[in-house]
Amino acid sequence: MRTISLLAGLAFVAWVLSACTSAASRERSAFENATWEHVGAKLDESGPSGKEGANEPEQSLGGVLKLEDLIHQSELHSPRLAAAYMQWNASVRGITVSTAVPDATFTYTEFIRSIETRLGPIERRFMLQQRVPNPGKLVAREEQAAGKAGAMRANFEATRLGLRESLVLAYVDLQLLDARIGIMNRLVDALDSIAEVIEARVTANLAPQSALLRVQVELERLRSDVQSLEKRRPAMAAALSAVVGVKIADDARTPALAVDKPMTLPDEAKMTALVIDHPSVQEQFAHVAIARAKVNESGWMWVPDFMFGFEYQMVGKPDIPKAMLPDEYGEDAVAVSVGLTIPWQVHVNLARGDIARAEESAARFLVEQKRLDLKAKLAGQEYAYLDAARLIELYDNTVLPKARQTLELVQNDFTADRANLTDVLDAERALLASELSLVNARADLLKARARLESLVARDLGTIK
Repeated sequence: MRTISLLAGLAFVAWVLSACTSAASRERSAFENATWEHVGAKLDESGPSGKEGANEPEQSLGGVLKLEDLIHQSELHSPRLAAAYMQWNASVRGITVSTAVPDATFTYTEFIRSIETRLGPIERRFMLQQRVPNPGKLVAREEQAAGKAGAMRANFEATRLGLRESLVLAYVDLQLLDARIGIMNRLVDALDSIAEVIEARVTANLAPQSALLRVQVELERLRSDVQSLEKRRPAMAAALSAVVGVKIADDARTPALAVDKPMTLPDEAKMTALVIDHPSVQEQFAHVAIARAKVNESGWMWVPDFMFGFEYQMVGKPDIPKAMLPDEYGEDAVAVSVGLTIPWQVHVNLARGDIARAEESAARFLVEQKRLDLKAKLAGQEYAYLDAARLIELYDNTVLPKARQTLELVQNDFTADRANLTDVLDAERALLASELSLVNARADLLKARARLESLVARDLGTIK
């Protein structure tokens, strides 16, 4: 009977230790089936401070940079994304740790002075004890660990979206730099032509020397502006390198800014529905699940934990005459013990429940606030996109053609002595401002689209 009871107790302990909640199974499965394992695999091979490749030259990307290639490189080399992946990995491993029971205790006792009994002196004792929390606590703790794993999974997805957004913004900034340099270089070439005409007139005493000097001053100013832009390139390449995780060469270039017609934004209701389900919102929901599991655990704090023990005592020969020895002297003693804790600290258990319920309420409020923040960002980026589209249409179809026509007419009038140099320079500046405004609007459109796609967690073109 005693043996059966012991086996039943051990079976109960084994069942508790092997129990796994559905949330834990779901999170483990989500990690194992993830499509981004190469990030962690690469980190496992060398690590951020690994020795692999330490003596190899640093990889550098140069030439004409393609956005798709940079996105792929960032998925492989971004320390930020790798860190988020490894945090997710650690939280999934933590599910197993959460259900760990206290370590078993083994005690060996050697009696300096033996305890005399009728059957002989107790010379030494071996004792093995194991404490097992009640099943409700273990399940609640596993649910908390699963909630943390869910939060880290959502954090990884949010990091991936944020990384792509940051990459596109830095890439567009580099495109904008190239576009501004190209526009200003074209204007420099135009002013060079005007300077040649004025220099010929000055030589023929048909124009004052001051006119040539004015053009030369304007040329130097523009060349200085171009040089300033070029000197910004290493800093912008470094900013792009920080996002990609791979060094970008200082002389790297990008394709021209897109000149496609701006797309019509998807229905606002559909975008809002996607925004309120953003991974950052899912991360906050995971914190709600964690707090709810803490509430469950606080309820199980009123239930005792269990203790199982096994004790073996070695009994020696009694120090009495042989004739007086009992028939069963010197037999070792074996004992099995079962115990439980007494949760008598009522005020502590009540406080645990109050804390857990307050944390759950706070987590729910943070979910609502996160959704409000994302809706506000959505509205702001929709405005930015639509306003940039409006400016592109305005400058592309109206302002820029007129600025070009004005400059052409003023240059013809200047050649025919019907306009002065001031008119030409003013027309050149107006054209420069218009072209710069157009490329700025195109860059703003691309940035707004990148931010919108980060908010809705998908390509805008795929939303039907």
